Amino acid sequence: NIPPIPPYIFRPQHYTQLISLASATNFLPDVVGRMYLIQGSDLYNHNTNTKIIIGLRLDRSKVVRLTIWDNEAANFRELNRISTRKNQIVIVTSIIPRLYEGKLSLTTTPGSRFYFDNDIDIIQRFQKRNKLSS
Repeated sequence: NIPPIPPYIFRPQHYTQLISLASATNFLPDVVGRMYLIQGSDLYNHNTNTKIIIGLRLDRSKVVRLTIWDNEAANFRELNRISTRKNQIVIVTSIIPRLYEGKLSLTTTPGSRFYFDNDIDIIQRFQKRNKLSS
């Protein structure tokens, strides 16, 4: 008898935690933030997998660059196409934090997933903490 796979538990990291993880090679953290800028070509065509760059606000004052590559870019395009997000709050799992010229940047991995559901507790807490309506 095989036990069921437990549900995924989101463990988003704060900005300062991501800075300290930027040199780690054994941990792929999650992050929650508000998308305020999306750059890329053909953003609603899920058959395209060219990179996408997102400005992701982690709190009221910290904004980071999130680069989405390859199949994850195609997956993001599909979610972006079908989504009706009001505040554009997203959870991104399994990202790579890096420091470049003293600035934090995030990159997706093949294991990265995107969650836009406003019913997820972590998204609701982010909205309350940052005074965003749901």
